[in-house]
Amino acid sequence: MDEVLLLTSLAVLILLAGLCSIVFNKLKLPPLIGYLVAGIIVANFWDLNAEGESVVGILSDMGLVMLMFCIGLEINLKKIKKQGLFAIEVAAVQLPLMVFGGFLAGMLLGFNTLQCITLGAIISGSSTAVVMAVLKSQGKLDKEHIEMLVLITIMEDIGQVIILSIITPMLAGTSLDTNGLIVMIISILVFMIASIVIGLRIVPRIMNWVSDNVSSEVLVVFSIGMAFGMALLSTFVGLSMAIGAFLMGMMVASCRKSKEINHDIEPMKNLFMAMFFISIGMEISLGTLADNIGMIVIFYLIFASFKIGTVFLAYWVGNEKARIGFISAVSLAAMGEFAFIIAKEALDHNVVDDAFYTSVIGAALISMIMLPFLTRFADRIWDKAEEKCPARARTIIDRISMARNNLYMNMAAMSKRSQKALHRSMTHAYMNVMFIALIEILFYVLMPYGIDWLYNAFGGNTTIWGIGLLVLNFLALAVPTYHLVNNTKYLDELVIAGARRVAHMNGQEGEPGRIYQKYLDINTYIIVAVMDCAILFVIPNPLDLLSHLAVFIIAGVLIVLMYRRTSRKSQSDFTEEEDEDMMDETSTEPVEIPESTLGPEKVIVHGVTDQVGDEIEIFIPDNGDRKNGF
Repeated sequence: MDEVLLLTSLAVLILLAGLCSIVFNKLKLPPLIGYLVAGIIVANFWDLNAEGESVVGILSDMGLVMLMFCIGLEINLKKIKKQGLFAIEVAAVQLPLMVFGGFLAGMLLGFNTLQCITLGAIISGSSTAVVMAVLKSQGKLDKEHIEMLVLITIMEDIGQVIILSIITPMLAGTSLDTNGLIVMIISILVFMIASIVIGLRIVPRIMNWVSDNVSSEVLVVFSIGMAFGMALLSTFVGLSMAIGAFLMGMMVASCRKSKEINHDIEPMKNLFMAMFFISIGMEISLGTLADNIGMIVIFYLIFASFKIGTVFLAYWVGNEKARIGFISAVSLAAMGEFAFIIAKEALDHNVVDDAFYTSVIGAALISMIMLPFLTRFADRIWDKAEEKCPARARTIIDRISMARNNLYMNMAAMSKRSQKALHRSMTHAYMNVMFIALIEILFYVLMPYGIDWLYNAFGGNTTIWGIGLLVLNFLALAVPTYHLVNNTKYLDELVIAGARRVAHMNGQEGEPGRIYQKYLDINTYIIVAVMDCAILFVIPNPLDLLSHLAVFIIAGVLIVLMYRRTSRKSQSDFTEEEDEDMMDETSTEPVEIPESTLGPEKVIVHGVTDQVGDEIEIFIPDNGDRKNGF
């Protein structure tokens, strides 16, 4: 490569990026916008030859690796474990809703299914750098809330890495045969499990040994080498190099000198990160930008409305004040770095066209430019909305808020063991929902290939094979759905118990939690069958309505058989327990309970456990109707 060309390219690109960043810095906007604008200027006003584009491409890949490595370095798993519970809850609520909202919006805009999933993945995250720069300059939130927003963006980064890992085989599926796609999925799963389970145990020890035996310069060089090595491994299994660099950063973050490493590589990261965003801007032509101005505005409105709405909902569900929730939600309305990474991956795999890609970049630019103005007036917007809210709507909102407050009050009235059981059960319920989503994604991706493979291998009819795979999908869904229903029923039982305790403490009569009780009375298998059939009907597949009806009939028969088998087993177990109880009654004396225990006091019944193995606390109300016994 000509050294004059290399030096010329670097000088022009870096100086231009610096000048643009200075201009936007004067406007109190982040330098990231300057890098993107510099790339747009280069693409439209400088005829860069093939060798120059090759230079930019290489430097861009290096910038992507450095950027993702540094994002991983900022993830302190111990800190997240201690302080990030609320951030995890916010991310767990809003990330799936953002992906689903983007999917629905894409369907309404006429995109195909894979493009809709890509749009949902693109809009799901926020930019940590932009959010931090804006919040620190304006001082609208205190240090505690700013740190919480940073933790939320970190959790979004982790979530988007997972999303990118999931959709990578879907993006590559457009250019792979069935066997190649299956091998890629298995390779990705093995790579991710090995990286998380083995890497988090081994890499920090290696880094600690290196830091104890060499100088800081060698430690930095070794760390960057590990980042590029992991990025290379991730490309071998079909993942983006960004995921490998991120995982290595997360591993190195657990070593003793992770902060020193992050500080020492900061200048190098800034340089190569600028090249990455310059290359992003170079994909945009002014003509395409002008032609797609309508789609750019639509993408931005989709992102901003869903981001503010879902984050506000997550704060509200987390029992945070509505005003703080709204201001925090507005503060996250800037598209993250992963929007560019996911959009670039989709463009490289020919999943989206230049118009889609340009619209994403344009919407991201608008979100970054609008964020300072939105955060500056967020409190005024909230106050004005409260003032102008109609009385009827305010009444409905107050009732919903009262229901939420009562729910949290009932939870607070539980014992510590019951509260721990509640959190565990909620975690299990969320994991079951994620398993359901993962199962449907896998079946969505693999079902067309599976039908073709079965037809080519065994003959027959493609419709019959499709029905068989859909039945298999139903059976796979039945397991997590069954556990999900049982978890939600257990949560209802805990809520009812807390409501009874609060009612007793307040001297109220009646039976609280009637809505929850109605849900408990419905047979679990019926709920599972209805939920699974609804999921199969909503998720797109190549079968027609009659085929779906056949699957639902087969599924109903299977559910009836499972229910009858379980009922017989339960009846048999009940008969055996009844016989044992009768034998025990003939050999023991009746138990009398002293009158002192017949008040509103707590009695621990040892040996009686709930679903998580804890002892059950029973409160005996003093209603004056009992004599001896329960």
